[in-house]
Amino acid sequence: MSVSLRSALEGVTENRSVEPDRTTAVVTAMLGLDAVWWLLLYGGHVPMPGMQWLMLSAEIPMAAPGAMERAVFHIGTLEAVVGYTVMWGVMMWAMMQPAMTRFAREYTAAYRGSALGAARALVAFLGGYYVVWLGSACVPLLVNAVVPGGVYGLTREYTPFVIGGVLVLTGIYQVSRFKRSLLRTCCASVAPHADGATGAVRTGLHHGVQCVLTCFGVFFLAMVFFGEMNLVWMVALTGVVTIERLPSWGEELAVGTGVVSLVAGLLVLLFQPALPIAFAL
Repeated sequence: MSVSLRSALEGVTENRSVEPDRTTAVVTAMLGLDAVWWLLLYGGHVPMPGMQWLMLSAEIPMAAPGAMERAVFHIGTLEAVVGYTVMWGVMMWAMMQPAMTRFAREYTAAYRGSALGAARALVAFLGGYYVVWLGSACVPLLVNAVVPGGVYGLTREYTPFVIGGVLVLTGIYQVSRFKRSLLRTCCASVAPHADGATGAVRTGLHHGVQCVLTCFGVFFLAMVFFGEMNLVWMVALTGVVTIERLPSWGEELAVGTGVVSLVAGLLVLLFQPALPIAFAL
């Protein structure tokens, strides 16, 4: 074997030994960070403004649709809005972290530079990404402000119509070309890059906006009107948005869940069954 060929093979071997270590570290860190978000959320270590009034005076379960938004509007202070924003942000980070693990791994693998540079770029990227999800707290607050009686009042008064209508709208969004085009872009392979901190933050902001739009039907329609603090729905929707990010058949899952949601919504509107929505303690 010639010296040049031997050198080339050794170079390939070195790359193969270094790359899995870098990407494995990223996957491990992402999973560990996700565990932190869930522990913070369900250990009660995030702000939950108005919780005492909600549970004791209003006697509204935390998991009821629009309960947290109702509590924030009851208090009506900037501090309550900030506290809700932090709570919502941690909740979204916990739910989106599994879906982002694959992308974070590819973003790191595509970095052309040292492991330290890749780590800096990934931290900056995630910082921008997290900021977008933190800011998305304005969406449920705005929805609560514009619907008559707020999310809680409207859903409690007209439960089958609201839930059925939300399921139909979510289904339509899931199967729409707009959603599917966003999903294809979101799941695209990451091109080789050497992002500095500023570029990585910009990339994270852009990717965060794409993710918010991709998940709009699931998180800002279904979850808000089903109760965002309902553990069952949180786990189920986390699974949906995670599998949607799989390039091989994620788009098929998005369409499949959309069809199921659409049919379920029509059945609810037609037959108006009793629904397991928590409005009482």
